[in-house]
Amino acid sequence: MNNIVDVIVVGSGISGLSTAHFLIKKGYKVLIIEKDEHIGGVIKTDRIDGFLVEYGPNSTLDTTPILHLLFKDIGVEDDVVYANPLAKNRYIVRNKRLQPVPTGLLSFLKTPLFSKSAKMRILKEPFIPPSKKEDESLSEFVIRRLGREFLDYAIDPFVAGVYAGLPQELSVKSAFPKLYNLEKKYGSLIKGAILGYWQRRKQKERSKQSAPMLSFRYGMQTLTDAIANRLKDRIKKGVDISSIGYRDGLYELRLRKEDGEYTLTSRALV
Repeated sequence: MNNIVDVIVVGSGISGLSTAHFLIKKGYKVLIIEKDEHIGGVIKTDRIDGFLVEYGPNSTLDTTPILHLLFKDIGVEDDVVYANPLAKNRYIVRNKRLQPVPTGLLSFLKTPLFSKSAKMRILKEPFIPPSKKEDESLSEFVIRRLGREFLDYAIDPFVAGVYAGLPQELSVKSAFPKLYNLEKKYGSLIKGAILGYWQRRKQKERSKQSAPMLSFRYGMQTLTDAIANRLKDRIKKGVDISSIGYRDGLYELRLRKEDGEYTLTSRALV
């Protein structure tokens, strides 16, 4: 069997599902190929003994109007639930006391979390030249650009909690590509943050630091299920890709399923 479609999307996680959704809205013939029987990738919600259990992400950030366009398209706008604003507060222990992590310029200037010298050190950041190295550890990067205190009382607690790793062992290019690219593109983290803020305003987007968290009344799988229900005729589950080729401007995917092998052809591959 050989079928030609405009776009083949490999994987039915939220990226694949949303990509397919918006391509179909533009009139493209799209097919999603999924290896597993579960649709939604790492997003999976269950109810156990009356509790809502998330096996993957338990929320997302409301950073762009495109999210609400998607929610409206698939009919889940009324199921959106925002996190309590107090959940955004973070604390770090210094000198045996909990100190709130500053969330703005004024709170940063007032916080006892960082010493006066550390705050003054931050002001030097825009004038520090970018590294000529192709990559470096996160600790090297932060100490060079922001100073030791910022590493110890801002970055290290975050890395330990999220990555369960050590800053001196993590690649800044691989683990924190946005930080790496800010320096490469703008020459400075502070310059990049300011210019990025104005760019997001033009695009009506919000930074991750200021965007509220949201989920859904019945869990994050509400989102992927709703998209999948609209695309169910365009999703092939339980399919292995044995090979991918490109010839005469077309992609050829050799697929393997329980009932045999066949080839699909597309003009684009995601």
